[in-house]
Amino acid sequence: MSFIKTHWFGLISGVVVFVFMGVFVLVLLSPRQDAQKRGFIPCTHELADRLLNCESDKKISCLFGAILRNTWCDMKVIGQGVANWFDGKQKTPWSNYIFIPEAELSDVFDTETAKEYLKNNPSPAVEMQKLQKLNKELEDEINYEEVAEDEKPQ
Repeated sequence: MSFIKTHWFGLISGVVVFVFMGVFVLVLLSPRQDAQKRGFIPCTHELADRLLNCESDKKISCLFGAILRNTWCDMKVIGQGVANWFDGKQKTPWSNYIFIPEAELSDVFDTETAKEYLKNNPSPAVEMQKLQKLNKELEDEINYEEVAEDEKPQ
């Protein structure tokens, strides 16, 4: 009991820091884009709207309030996941915010156009690998020429 009396402030501060760090890590691990706007995505969009609409005369209080509301929204998403897990609506407590995101389809391209584009053009990942290979070959050639010049008798 004397331990709690002497260290109560550190214990409370530690619990608060632990909770906020836990929320931070969960938000960091969750997807940032999803076609269905699941998880923390609505909270992030709301935060961005609030930050953009802050008036210049009350900027600091507005920013602080927007960040607090965002953190509260994130905590509600986590709490909703735990509640859905207890009710049997989802398999794990984190299923509503850590998931495999669905790709958002662009309004400009439909699926047929995207398939045709990928058929006619190689994937960007393959192109990047080819460019990296060419870059490596070019660097090796330059290094070989520099070594050859250094070894020439003068």
